[in-house]
Order: sequence, then C-alpha cells, then structure tokens
Amino acid sequence: MKPFYVTGHMNPDCDAIVSAIAYAHLKQQLGQDAIACALGKAKSETQYLLQKFGFEHPKLIHTARCMLSEIEKDDPLLAGPDLTMKEALDLILSRKNKGIFIVDEKERLLGLLSVSDLTKLWAESGKSLKDLISTATLTNIARVLKGKYYCESKHYRPSGIVQIMPSMSDKPEVYKNSIVIVRNNPDIQRFVIDAGAALVVVSGEDWIDAVTLSYAKEKGVPMLHTDYSVIECSRLIYQTPSVKSVMTTDVMTFQETEYVDEVSDHIAKTRYRTYPVLDKEGRVVGAISRYHLFHYEKKKFILVDHNEAMQSVRDLEFGEVVEIIDHHRMGGIETVTPINIVARTVGSTAAIITGLYKSSHIKLSKNLAGILLGAAINDTMCLQSPTTTPFDHEMVKYLEEVSGTKAVDLYQEMLDASDSITNKTDVELLYNDFKEFRISGTRIAIAQVQCKKDDYFAIKDHFHAFMEETAEAQHYDLVLTLFTDPMGSGSYFLAAGKKSSIVTEAFGDLLNKDHFGKGIVSRKKQVLPIIIDTLK
Repeated sequence: MKPFYVTGHMNPDCDAIVSAIAYAHLKQQLGQDAIACALGKAKSETQYLLQKFGFEHPKLIHTARCMLSEIEKDDPLLAGPDLTMKEALDLILSRKNKGIFIVDEKERLLGLLSVSDLTKLWAESGKSLKDLISTATLTNIARVLKGKYYCESKHYRPSGIVQIMPSMSDKPEVYKNSIVIVRNNPDIQRFVIDAGAALVVVSGEDWIDAVTLSYAKEKGVPMLHTDYSVIECSRLIYQTPSVKSVMTTDVMTFQETEYVDEVSDHIAKTRYRTYPVLDKEGRVVGAISRYHLFHYEKKKFILVDHNEAMQSVRDLEFGEVVEIIDHHRMGGIETVTPINIVARTVGSTAAIITGLYKSSHIKLSKNLAGILLGAAINDTMCLQSPTTTPFDHEMVKYLEEVSGTKAVDLYQEMLDASDSITNKTDVELLYNDFKEFRISGTRIAIAQVQCKKDDYFAIKDHFHAFMEETAEAQHYDLVLTLFTDPMGSGSYFLAAGKKSSIVTEAFGDLLNKDHFGKGIVSRKKQVLPIIIDTLK
C-alpha cells in the first residue's frame, strides 16, 4: 500500500510546514505509513524553528501525478543476445511473460522479443528460414539438440538448408553446405561428408566408427550426436538461431521518471503488449502494459492547513485526497469517496493537531511540542490575532509545558530570524505567503507579509508596479498584499489589478490615507470574508 503524503499549501508558512511534520508523525505512531511533504521551501523563521528543535525540512513534492517509478510494474524478463530461440520460447512460456528484453552485459536494452517474433518466422518463406538457419552457431545447435560433438570444425559455413534422411541415390551437390540429419548409418554419413555437408547430425544410437570419424576430420565436417529422433531434430533445428537474429530493435521505451498519464497517451496509439521501463543509465528496470497504466494506485494525500485545489499540490486531480485537517473556509475540493475532515474555527492547524495527539493518547516529544508551539504562535501572532480562540490558548499553554519553552520568547526568536522584506526580490515577497481564490467568477490572490513600517514604505512603489505586471500577466482581477505589523497593530493594504477598487469599496472606512487598517491582521477572518461579501 502506498504511503499517505501529508502536505500543507503552496508557498508554505510555518503552520503548513509544521502541521505536515506533526500529523505525519501522528499517523506513523498510529501504525500508518505517512510522509511529511512541502510544496515549497520553508521561510527563514520556519527554518530556524526546525533547526532549533532538530527537524529536517519536509520532502518537496511538485505534483500529484505518479511517475512510472512509483507504480507497480512487472519484473522484466531479461536475457542476453546469444540466447537461442528455443531457450527464449521456453522462458517466455514458463514465466507467462509477454516478452523478453534482450540486454547487454550492463542490462542496457538491445531489443525486444515476443512470442509472435518467434512463431511468425516458422511461417516465413523458404529463403527467410534459410537465411535464419545460416546464422545458427555450432554451440547453439548443440545446446538446443542437447548433443555432443564427435568432432568440430573452425570452418563451419552453413548455407541454411536443412536435409533429412538422405539417400545415396541423391545427387551429392544437394547436400553441399547443408545441415544434414541422419540415422547411425556409416555409409550414408560418409556419403554426405564427401558431398561437402556443413554439419552432420546423428540421431539415435551414440556411436560412430573410426573410419567415418577420421574422414569427417579430414574433410573438416563437424559431427554431432543427439538422442532426439530425426523428426524432433528437424523441428528443433529451426529454433537454434540466437535471438539477436530475430528480436525487434525498434522498441518504444519509457524512462522511469515519465508520468503515467503521459505514457498512457503514447501507449494508446500503439499495439504492443509490453514496454520496457529504463532508468537514467538505460538499464531495464521494469515492464509495463496497459493493465498497469489503467489500474495503478494513485498517490493519497492528506491536506493540512488548506482545503482548496488552487492552493494545493499541482495536478491534484491525478491523486486522491483522503483527509483534510484545516482551520480555513471550505473551498470545494471534490472527492470520489467519503473522507475524514477535521475543520475548526481556531487560530492554527498546529493547535488542531495538538488536540488530535491528546485525543489519540499519543505523547508528544519535547521537540515536537516545540515546533508545534512555534507554528501555533506564528499563525496567531503570539495569540494576538483576532482568529485566536480559548482553544488556542489552551493548546499553547500545554505545548509550553511539554516543550519547556515560553511562547513569547520563542515568538521573538522567530521574529529575529525572519528576513527583512528589503532583502527579498519582488517574486519572493509576493509568493512568500500567497493564496489564490475564485469567487463569483473573479480570480483574486491575497498575499500577506509581516514587516516593519519603514521597510514597507521602502519597497512600496516598485513592488506595486510588480503587482500590476503580475495581475496582467497571470490574469488576476485583483492582487492584494497585506503588510502586517508582527506585533499585531494592523496591516497596510496594497492592491493591483483591474478590480483593485474592490479594496477601497470594501475597506474604505477602515483604512487611513496610507491604506493602513488598524487592528486588521487576519487574512482569513478580517479580509477575505469582506471581499467575498463585496463581490457577491
């Protein structure tokens, strides 16, 4: 069974990163395989928090799509190019595989061999069979016929013609350079040797007289004995060529880093039954068919600190959402089956997850409590945000006790560790904490940045120009950035886009001449609901 991928939203804040780590750990303690993920790099204050309490950054994940390396595949049936056709057919039938991948000594693909590649040759014209048999080596013939050589020759040059049970009344030139299958009759054997046969296969009793053997050596004609009957030999001799003579070399291959949906589109236009999957070194590491692509297990996601597809991992429709832990408005993700949802009107997802540890009777470690405390106070501005509830106070007090850390001290440490916005590029600043919404047909984005007053006015003009460019290029009707005082006094509003007047309409009475909204610090509780009401 695939693991659960626990992930926060795009442009992750501290609450998103820590919630993913903590909830993945809770799932693991409950006996479920879960991996903490992030949809972007943590901000400096979050990195400080993780380092302080000894946690690594969660695994970065960029898409919900599965690569071929992440789905079930058949073990590839591999063989070298010198395998005989008989050995190849036996191998395919014994393993019930659709084909064999012919590889070199480093398991790099040379070609593909299917049952149809083997069987269709036996219905070919005489010339095609003749050309094929002419490639069979003495070694291959001995392996297939399970024979032993009375004598061999370094000058084996067969024409590809196979003769059975010759008669001394035949013209000798008929047998020149032919493979001749005979019974243990010395006269017949010497007759075909004298005629210049390329190989004499003796079927039946295992003996040869000295005169015949000496004559074969003198003429340079190899002689082989097999216990198979003449009829059996005549059938098996056509399975002695090496597979390199009959394999398909124009093979459609896929890299294990290719995505399943893209591979499905390619395979839908072809007729083959099996396809090799290669690693970056060109080695065959698996085999896929249409069955694998139509029945693979999708990645399973647990969304924390968000519930809207626009804020979640890319290509979410190719994955499966199985659970949501959040404290934001519900944004309409559709699921195929019922899922577990924990949604509470509290200040942070970290507080919700702390409560889940308590209700599950799973003890928090000191360090895990430390990062949960940091996330809880970061998301509530050290419990000063209007989103803060009595539950948040209760969980923060509990986390302080378990971690042995004071919330106010940790909050100041995280503020000191955060980067000044004057040191960030416009792109970093806008997408630092950036969320998209689609409301009543209007596409809007709201970013939020914590900063000091002087820093805001230092970057305001050139950053506003960048916001206008972004709104036009990305087709946003409104892009709003909140520059929030980390001590909770309020936020500066900076709006761009063709519907930027919505901000003035919605908040005009609450903003001063510098567009500062006193006491407005919460995007989800004080800003987004008013914009939604205005748009509607």
